[in-house]
Amino acid sequence: MAQTADGYMWLATPTNLLRFDGVRSISMPPPDAQLSEHTVQALLGGRDGTLWIGTTNGLTSYKNGVWGAIPKLDGKTINTIFEDGDGAIWAGGSSKGNGLVCTVRGQLGECRGEDGRFGKEVVALHRDQAGSLWITGVEHVWKWGEEPTVSYALPGRMTALRAVARMQDGAFVFGLKGQVARLGEGKFEPLALPALDKEHTFVKVLQDRDGGLWLGASDAGLFHLHDGQLSRYTAADGLSGNHILDMFEDREGTIWVSTSRGLDQFRPITAASHSTNTNGLEGRSRAILSASDGSMWAGTTVGVFQRGANGNWSARRAGLGTVLEDRHGKVWMTSLSGIGRFENGNYVPARGVPPGPVDAMVEDSKGGLWFAHREQGLLRLQDDGRLERTPWQQLGIAGRVGTMAVSAADGSLWLGLFSGALVNVVDGQARVRYAINETSAPIFRRIGQIRAERDGTLWVATPLGLNHIRQGRISRLDARSGLPCQRVVWSLFDAHFVWLATDCGIVQIDRPEIDAWVAAQDQKREAKVKVRLLDHWDGVPPAATPSALGNLFVSYVISPKMTRSQDGNIWAVTGDEVVSINPSRMPINSVPPPVHVEQLVSDGERYGRPQRLSLPPLQRDLRIEYTGLSYTAPERVQFRYKLEGRDADWEEAGQRREAFYTDLAPGSYRFRVVAANANGVWNREGDTIEFTIEPAWWQTIAFRLACIAAAALLLYGAYRWRIKQLSRRFGVSLEARVDERMRIARELHDTLLQTFQGLVLRLQTAHQLWPSSDGRRILAEGIDQAADAVTEGRDAVQGLRAAASEGSDLAEAIRSLGQVLAADPASPAARIGVEVQGRPRSLHPVVRDDVFRIVGEALRNAFRHAQPTQIEVEIRYDERELCVRVRDDGRGMDQAVARRGREGHFGLHGMRERAKLIGGKLTFWTRLGAGTAVELSVPASRAYAAAAEARHPLRTGTSNDPPAHTIDT
Repeated sequence: MAQTADGYMWLATPTNLLRFDGVRSISMPPPDAQLSEHTVQALLGGRDGTLWIGTTNGLTSYKNGVWGAIPKLDGKTINTIFEDGDGAIWAGGSSKGNGLVCTVRGQLGECRGEDGRFGKEVVALHRDQAGSLWITGVEHVWKWGEEPTVSYALPGRMTALRAVARMQDGAFVFGLKGQVARLGEGKFEPLALPALDKEHTFVKVLQDRDGGLWLGASDAGLFHLHDGQLSRYTAADGLSGNHILDMFEDREGTIWVSTSRGLDQFRPITAASHSTNTNGLEGRSRAILSASDGSMWAGTTVGVFQRGANGNWSARRAGLGTVLEDRHGKVWMTSLSGIGRFENGNYVPARGVPPGPVDAMVEDSKGGLWFAHREQGLLRLQDDGRLERTPWQQLGIAGRVGTMAVSAADGSLWLGLFSGALVNVVDGQARVRYAINETSAPIFRRIGQIRAERDGTLWVATPLGLNHIRQGRISRLDARSGLPCQRVVWSLFDAHFVWLATDCGIVQIDRPEIDAWVAAQDQKREAKVKVRLLDHWDGVPPAATPSALGNLFVSYVISPKMTRSQDGNIWAVTGDEVVSINPSRMPINSVPPPVHVEQLVSDGERYGRPQRLSLPPLQRDLRIEYTGLSYTAPERVQFRYKLEGRDADWEEAGQRREAFYTDLAPGSYRFRVVAANANGVWNREGDTIEFTIEPAWWQTIAFRLACIAAAALLLYGAYRWRIKQLSRRFGVSLEARVDERMRIARELHDTLLQTFQGLVLRLQTAHQLWPSSDGRRILAEGIDQAADAVTEGRDAVQGLRAAASEGSDLAEAIRSLGQVLAADPASPAARIGVEVQGRPRSLHPVVRDDVFRIVGEALRNAFRHAQPTQIEVEIRYDERELCVRVRDDGRGMDQAVARRGREGHFGLHGMRERAKLIGGKLTFWTRLGAGTAVELSVPASRAYAAAAEARHPLRTGTSNDPPAHTIDT
């Protein structure tokens, strides 16, 4: 076995070479398959990352995927390899029956010993602090490097490779047949192995960094000598096999042992197990107590046991029960049968206390003992032997009590019930009640422990977390707050840590973390605590649960579950065992795990690790495999990864060693992964792999730009086509209207105007011949009106031919028309007013004429039919529209007339048609006896001359336009 600088472990098998990351192994055979033909004798991981492989046919190297061989050593057997301080590689072995010592620098090798000076075989090489090279053969050891070479005869024959270890004090230990020999100060002496039952053949020797000596025996298992104590491990103790093949210590201090049947790992653990059925402790452990005299008391399913100074347990009382030590140092026990105490190791029933099941007990500040008697109620046994009783009915408690605590602030008593209620008792009365888990399922309600602090703060352990209660406010420390699991069985506070017994193991939290969490709860902020979980990897078995016990519901609470002994160790009951933890000697792995991206798999194709990887287009499924090399607890290595170019933030992968992506777009990506070991030590640098996904031809930038250009051209063409279409439609419409106006003008000129002109001439002749003065006056007025009609007709013809000028004043024209209509003797005596709001704007000539015609028709209707006394015209020039409103206070119109007009009359129809043609909206409000209002609104883009020219030409109305009028009543 060996470990290279990149962190990988390498394992040589009879037919293959494996690279191992703690979770999975990968076969790494050389291209010429020479390892399958020749036995691997030795492995070495060089400081430069090279793996050196000694075989029965020479020396091979491997680095960064490149295999190499040392030509000078071809055909020679290499038994041992080590690296010198200057980077030189030393190899020991044999050739043609002579032991060899060879040095390798680069690809050059030089060997000594062909003359037989090192015997027939070299099996080990070591360099001492003075720079001398120690060469171990089968029967001798040579100290080479000073003149003359010194030889030492071994007290026994070497029978295996790697059976020599250089100790921390400079001496050498040799594993031999029947003994272990130590060479120090120039002489051999046997190494004393206490309690060794018989002679063994020791085939492997290793000293670890803590000074412990590991000895592998042939068919006899593994021995560990540390601080004068010898431990032995065999297949009966869980070792994979009894014949030891090799031993190795990795950079994290883990000891690896290969046997004829498998691979075993030895590493320091946090918790020492005090298993039941060993050292006198029987049954399944349920309670643990540290007494003031230094002894330990354990409650199990068999009974109560006391541990003496020699580490052995002695039975003190049969039966399951809770234990407690009072202020006098006496240990009390409650059980299903009653209450008693231990005196001189003997159980003495409490006098005056009625028999029956007792669920909990606690001592108050005055020395009184409180007992939760299931049948008799709440009992208090005073120091003088008197007994006080408070019935459960008086306290309003109907359920069972699971635990009790005395408040250090006011001396009151707190009861934790199976129902999840927390009750405070003062002077025989229940004063305060909290509902902790009462709304949960029954299995999650029970309160397991109450811890009362001096300031009145309570810590309550429940199946749903650890509750913090202060000044009536309840906060819960649970999985959402950082705990690895919900159920908290017990809590223990010391000066530096908070210890929690939970379902998933023992949780250690720094006190500053707890203080910060409490402060956040006081400020009503969310916060999480950083924890260290001690689980089966640390020697802590999982806690006993109802399912593990085979019960639907555990009907008792045996306590305490955790205690602190006088030497500072933390003792806890977890599962069926008692474990102890020395906080000052908890093993901490401070080595950040090396991180490697091993390969990329895309659409089933595997890719190695080039500097930059280019993938073909249209990759659908991509998988990146990575690893973190921490061997103390590889299943607890945590990973984070991020694909730059896609992921905005780090992805928490947990223990997963693969990342998956689907349908990645073409482009360049950089995958980064970091990892943390079981103690949360992060390798922030991690590893990266860069790759590019090539685009398909339709995904290229050139193709996209071409598509954008084509789309822009199409849009521009469509825009131009639409503009031309609108211009053509406007031209046709405008030309049609102009032609119609010209036709009407010609008709007026050729018919009506000529007729009026002739009438005027005839009337003028009659006027000159008429004798009567009144008749002449009336005839003169008729001539004047006929002349005015001719003038108006000419103006109309001129307007039809050239349209009104932009400078025409709409208000003045309406005012003039109103005065004319008001002066008509046939019209009622009505006042007319014209009001202009806003800044007058130049109107489109066609719009102006149509607006004037619509307003004129509205005025004529008002004068002729409404009989008004007041007519108002309001013209409003708005930024969004032109609005003209005509109101009268006349008699109004019938709704049917307003909707359809009078039969045989076309005034209202004409108004609506004109409004529709100019894109306006015509609205009528009328009610019989309440007058009529007509409002015309025209969008500014159509009405105003400047807006119409800037935006678009005037469009005539079509049958698809929205309705041009509404009617309100």
